[in-house]
Amino acid sequence: MSPDWISALGNLMTGLAAIVAGWAGVRGLNAWRTEMVGRRKTELAEEVLAGFYRARDILAWARFPASHEADDGEDDRPGAGAEDEELERSEIFTPVDRLTKESQVFSELRASRYRFMAYFGEEAAQPFEEIQAIHSEVIDSAHNLIRTYGQEPTGPEEARRNQWEATIGWGEGDGDTLRKRLDLAVKAIEQTCRPLIDERHKTRHNGAV
Repeated sequence: MSPDWISALGNLMTGLAAIVAGWAGVRGLNAWRTEMVGRRKTELAEEVLAGFYRARDILAWARFPASHEADDGEDDRPGAGAEDEELERSEIFTPVDRLTKESQVFSELRASRYRFMAYFGEEAAQPFEEIQAIHSEVIDSAHNLIRTYGQEPTGPEEARRNQWEATIGWGEGDGDTLRKRLDLAVKAIEQTCRPLIDERHKTRHNGAV
Protein backbone atom coordinates (compact mmCIF):
# COMPACT_ATOMS: atom_id res chain seq x y z
CA MET A 1 0.00 0.00 0.00
CA SER A 2 1.41 3.34 -1.06
CA PRO A 3 2.14 6.10 1.46
CA ASP A 4 -0.65 8.20 -0.08
CA TRP A 5 -3.20 5.46 0.56
CA ILE A 6 -1.94 5.01 4.08
CA SER A 7 -2.26 8.75 4.70
CA ALA A 8 -5.76 8.85 3.19
CA LEU A 9 -6.83 5.88 5.27
CA GLY A 10 -5.48 7.54 8.39
CA ASN A 11 -7.37 10.72 7.61
CA LEU A 12 -10.54 8.71 7.01
CA MET A 13 -10.21 6.91 10.32
CA THR A 14 -9.59 10.20 12.09
CA GLY A 15 -12.68 11.68 10.46
CA LEU A 16 -14.80 8.68 11.39
CA ALA A 17 -13.57 8.87 14.96
CA ALA A 18 -14.50 12.55 15.08
CA ILE A 19 -17.96 11.79 13.70
CA VAL A 20 -18.53 9.02 16.24
CA ALA A 21 -17.30 11.25 19.05
CA GLY A 22 -19.54 14.08 17.86
CA TRP A 23 -22.54 11.75 17.63
CA ALA A 24 -21.88 10.44 21.12
CA GLY A 25 -21.51 14.00 22.37
CA VAL A 26 -24.83 15.04 20.82
CA ARG A 27 -26.56 12.02 22.33
CA GLY A 28 -25.03 12.80 25.68
CA LEU A 29 -26.11 16.44 25.43
CA ASN A 30 -29.65 15.46 24.47
CA ALA A 31 -29.80 13.00 27.35
CA TRP A 32 -28.55 15.70 29.71
CA ARG A 33 -31.15 18.16 28.42
CA THR A 34 -33.91 15.58 28.79
CA GLU A 35 -32.79 14.85 32.33
CA MET A 36 -32.67 18.55 33.19
CA VAL A 37 -36.16 19.18 31.78
CA GLY A 38 -37.49 16.18 33.70
CA ARG A 39 -35.86 17.41 36.89
CA ARG A 40 -37.27 20.91 36.46
CA LYS A 41 -40.74 19.52 35.79
CA THR A 42 -40.57 17.41 38.92
CA GLU A 43 -39.28 20.28 41.06
CA LEU A 44 -42.06 22.50 39.73
CA ALA A 45 -44.62 19.76 40.41
CA GLU A 46 -43.42 19.52 44.02
CA GLU A 47 -43.53 23.30 44.43
CA VAL A 48 -47.01 23.64 42.94
CA LEU A 49 -48.52 20.70 44.82
CA ALA A 50 -47.16 22.02 48.11
CA GLY A 51 -48.59 25.44 47.23
CA PHE A 52 -52.02 23.93 46.58
CA TYR A 53 -51.96 22.11 49.91
CA ARG A 54 -51.11 25.36 51.68
CA ALA A 55 -53.78 27.30 49.78
CA ARG A 56 -56.39 24.66 50.64
CA ASP A 57 -55.56 24.81 54.35
CA ILE A 58 -55.51 28.62 54.38
CA LEU A 59 -58.89 28.85 52.65
CA ALA A 60 -60.34 26.31 55.09
CA TRP A 61 -58.95 28.31 58.02
CA ALA A 62 -60.17 31.62 56.55
CA ARG A 63 -63.71 30.24 56.35
CA PHE A 64 -63.66 28.79 59.85
CA PRO A 65 -66.08 30.85 61.98
CA ALA A 66 -64.29 33.33 64.20
CA SER A 67 -66.52 32.49 67.14
CA HIS A 68 -68.63 29.45 68.05
CA GLU A 69 -69.77 30.86 71.36
CA ALA A 70 -73.52 30.98 71.74
CA ASP A 71 -75.28 33.61 73.80
CA ASP A 72 -77.99 31.83 75.83
CA GLY A 73 -79.71 34.99 76.92
CA GLU A 74 -80.16 38.62 76.06
CA ASP A 75 -77.55 41.08 77.19
CA ASP A 76 -79.26 44.01 78.90
CA ARG A 77 -76.12 46.09 79.34
CA PRO A 78 -76.31 49.60 77.89
CA GLY A 79 -74.74 49.58 74.46
CA ALA A 80 -74.68 45.79 74.28
CA GLY A 81 -76.59 45.81 71.00
CA ALA A 82 -74.02 48.04 69.35
CA GLU A 83 -71.23 45.82 70.66
CA ASP A 84 -72.93 42.75 69.22
CA GLU A 85 -73.27 44.42 65.84
CA GLU A 86 -69.62 45.39 65.85
CA LEU A 87 -68.64 41.84 66.79
CA GLU A 88 -70.73 40.38 63.99
CA ARG A 89 -69.24 42.79 61.47
CA SER A 90 -65.80 41.78 62.66
CA GLU A 91 -66.64 38.09 62.25
CA ILE A 92 -67.94 38.70 58.73
CA PHE A 93 -64.67 40.39 57.81
CA THR A 94 -62.51 37.69 59.42
CA PRO A 95 -62.04 35.67 56.18
CA VAL A 96 -60.71 38.76 54.39
CA ASP A 97 -58.33 39.53 57.24
CA ARG A 98 -57.00 35.96 57.33
CA LEU A 99 -56.55 35.74 53.57
CA THR A 100 -54.79 39.10 53.51
CA LYS A 101 -52.27 37.87 56.08
CA GLU A 102 -51.50 34.86 53.86
CA SER A 103 -51.57 36.72 50.54
CA GLN A 104 -47.96 35.76 49.77
CA VAL A 105 -48.96 32.11 49.38
CA PHE A 106 -51.53 32.96 46.70
CA SER A 107 -49.15 35.38 44.98
CA GLU A 108 -46.51 32.66 44.70
CA LEU A 109 -49.09 30.20 43.40
CA ARG A 110 -50.22 32.65 40.71
CA ALA A 111 -46.60 33.32 39.76
CA SER A 112 -45.97 29.60 39.17
CA ARG A 113 -49.05 29.20 36.97
CA TYR A 114 -47.41 30.21 33.68
CA ARG A 115 -44.37 28.01 34.22
CA PHE A 116 -46.76 25.17 35.00
CA MET A 117 -48.65 25.84 31.76
CA ALA A 118 -45.38 25.83 29.80
CA TYR A 119 -44.47 22.36 31.08
CA PHE A 120 -47.85 20.69 31.47
CA GLY A 121 -50.26 22.57 29.18
CA GLU A 122 -53.17 24.94 29.70
CA GLU A 123 -55.71 22.26 30.53
CA ALA A 124 -53.57 20.91 33.37
CA ALA A 125 -53.42 24.43 34.81
CA GLN A 126 -57.20 24.75 35.21
CA PRO A 127 -57.03 24.09 39.00
CA PHE A 128 -55.10 27.35 39.38
CA GLU A 129 -58.12 29.23 38.05
CA GLU A 130 -60.46 27.38 40.41
CA ILE A 131 -58.33 28.23 43.45
CA GLN A 132 -58.25 31.88 42.37
CA ALA A 133 -62.02 31.86 41.81
CA ILE A 134 -62.68 30.44 45.28
CA HIS A 135 -60.31 32.97 46.84
CA SER A 136 -62.11 35.84 45.09
CA GLU A 137 -65.57 34.51 45.97
CA VAL A 138 -64.75 34.37 49.67
CA ILE A 139 -63.45 37.94 49.70
CA ASP A 140 -66.29 39.30 47.55
CA SER A 141 -68.93 37.57 49.68
CA ALA A 142 -67.51 39.05 52.88
CA HIS A 143 -67.50 42.52 51.33
CA ASN A 144 -71.09 42.07 50.12
CA LEU A 145 -72.23 41.00 53.58
CA ILE A 146 -70.59 44.05 55.14
CA ARG A 147 -72.08 46.32 52.48
CA THR A 148 -75.62 45.03 53.05
CA TYR A 149 -75.32 44.59 56.81
CA GLY A 150 -78.43 45.70 58.68
CA GLN A 151 -80.68 45.55 55.64
CA GLU A 152 -83.71 43.26 55.68
CA PRO A 153 -83.30 40.96 52.67
CA THR A 154 -86.36 39.56 50.91
CA GLY A 155 -86.84 37.13 48.03
CA PRO A 156 -83.82 36.99 45.71
CA GLU A 157 -81.83 39.26 48.02
CA GLU A 158 -82.25 36.80 50.87
CA ALA A 159 -81.08 33.94 48.63
CA ARG A 160 -77.99 35.93 47.64
CA ARG A 161 -77.23 36.72 51.26
CA ASN A 162 -77.55 33.05 52.18
CA GLN A 163 -75.12 32.22 49.38
CA TRP A 164 -72.64 34.83 50.59
CA GLU A 165 -72.85 33.45 54.12
CA ALA A 166 -72.29 29.91 52.84
CA THR A 167 -69.26 31.10 50.85
CA ILE A 168 -67.54 32.53 53.94
CA GLY A 169 -68.26 29.29 55.81
CA TRP A 170 -71.42 30.03 57.74
CA GLY A 171 -73.80 27.13 58.07
CA GLU A 172 -73.37 24.70 55.16
CA GLY A 173 -71.68 21.90 57.14
CA ASP A 174 -71.57 18.61 55.22
CA GLY A 175 -73.15 20.32 52.21
CA ASP A 176 -70.28 22.78 51.83
CA THR A 177 -70.11 23.04 48.04
CA LEU A 178 -67.18 25.45 48.07
CA ARG A 179 -65.11 23.02 50.13
CA LYS A 180 -65.95 20.28 47.64
CA ARG A 181 -64.76 22.49 44.77
CA LEU A 182 -61.57 23.18 46.68
CA ASP A 183 -60.92 19.48 47.25
CA LEU A 184 -61.57 18.72 43.57
CA ALA A 185 -59.07 21.38 42.50
CA VAL A 186 -56.41 19.87 44.75
CA LYS A 187 -57.21 16.37 43.51
CA ALA A 188 -56.89 17.52 39.89
CA ILE A 189 -53.46 19.06 40.47
CA GLU A 190 -52.41 15.90 42.33
CA GLN A 191 -53.22 13.81 39.25
CA THR A 192 -50.71 15.86 37.25
CA CYS A 193 -47.99 16.29 39.86
CA ARG A 194 -48.05 13.13 41.95
CA PRO A 195 -46.81 10.64 39.28
CA LEU A 196 -43.70 12.75 38.61
CA ILE A 197 -42.96 13.17 42.30
CA ASP A 198 -43.44 9.47 43.04
CA GLU A 199 -41.23 8.49 40.10
CA ARG A 200 -38.45 10.78 41.30
CA HIS A 201 -38.61 9.36 44.82
CA LYS A 202 -38.59 5.83 43.38
CA THR A 203 -35.52 6.63 41.27
CA ARG A 204 -33.71 8.11 44.27
CA HIS A 205 -34.56 5.07 46.36
CA ASN A 206 -33.34 2.64 43.71
CA GLY A 207 -30.16 4.63 43.25
CA ALA A 208 -29.46 4.48 46.96
CA VAL A 209 -29.89 0.71 47.13
